[in-house]
Amino acid sequence: MKQILFWYQNARPVSLPQSMMPALVAAFMAAKYPDFRWYLALLSLIGIGFAHLCFNLFDDYSDYRNAEQGDRSALTRMGFRAMTVKCPALQDGTVSPRKWFLVSCLFGALACLFGLPVVLIRGPVVLWVVLGVAILGIFYSAPPLKLGYHGLGELIIGAIFGPGIFIGMSLAAAGELCGSEILMSFAMGFLVVAILYVHSVMDYAADTKAQKRTLAWLVGCHGTIPPADTRNTGKRAVKGTPSAAEIEAGMKRQYLMLAAILFLPYLFVLIAVVTGNLPWYYLFVFLTFLWSVDLYRSMQSFRKDPQAVPEKKWWYGSFQHWKEIRQAGIDWFMLRWLLAQRINIIFSILCILAAVIEGISR
Repeated sequence: MKQILFWYQNARPVSLPQSMMPALVAAFMAAKYPDFRWYLALLSLIGIGFAHLCFNLFDDYSDYRNAEQGDRSALTRMGFRAMTVKCPALQDGTVSPRKWFLVSCLFGALACLFGLPVVLIRGPVVLWVVLGVAILGIFYSAPPLKLGYHGLGELIIGAIFGPGIFIGMSLAAAGELCGSEILMSFAMGFLVVAILYVHSVMDYAADTKAQKRTLAWLVGCHGTIPPADTRNTGKRAVKGTPSAAEIEAGMKRQYLMLAAILFLPYLFVLIAVVTGNLPWYYLFVFLTFLWSVDLYRSMQSFRKDPQAVPEKKWWYGSFQHWKEIRQAGIDWFMLRWLLAQRINIIFSILCILAAVIEGISR
């Protein structure tokens, strides 16, 4: 039992809402179709959970082999504020890389085991969706593609946990989907992208120094952060190093991208309601809109003063292990990251409630 708990914790279950919530929304929305089967939805949900944990373990394994986490630990010693909590058991030698790889394969095998009956019943169309998601998930950090290392990693994850999971679940549970599921899949995808993008913006300096290309890097300066004493001079300190003006322009682009990512989910739902693809009560998701606005304001505060600790407002609700997070001194990061995750969860719960109302009123 201790071994199971050990590997479950190392598979980063804190990220499971990023896959479970889109899958649950898709399942409840698909319940209106005549051939919907709850046992196929349940099998799919369990399979998606194991696949997500498999991808997490495999991502950590690939990062370790690429020495990326070691670089980030060195950055912390140099004074950069960077999150370095990934794969500690690999870093300290508790688990060998070979064993880590084998356990990640075991999680993948369990995902396949639960997904096999779904494929046998629904046919190859589900299999093609699963294979597409698997390829994106495996080669997100694994060579030779390393898809997540070219500045599009957040969008790829959004595609997996948005349209990939949403369409796959709809086809698996009900054997069909329509425009409402497509529009909602993009909304859910951007909610996941928001969680990752908030992370990459806050880790931008450390990521850039480590030469890790994220979406924040792609829309930013495409280069390294200049020394602190040159940031406000407007001049280049070193050839190829962006000037203070270029950094400011890059940051503006980063925060325009952040605004688009945070608020596009609401636009997709509004379009679906206006076009008649969804009933009006799906607009209840706008109850989370003020949270998104507050998250954007908090990120703007981070832009002005990265060292400042944001205020935890009472209407955010409680966060698990918040006392320990404060004591560890990572509340500046975790408050914003957890708020982005909470928006995803509450938005999804409101969608599920709307789907239940839709089912009852039919």
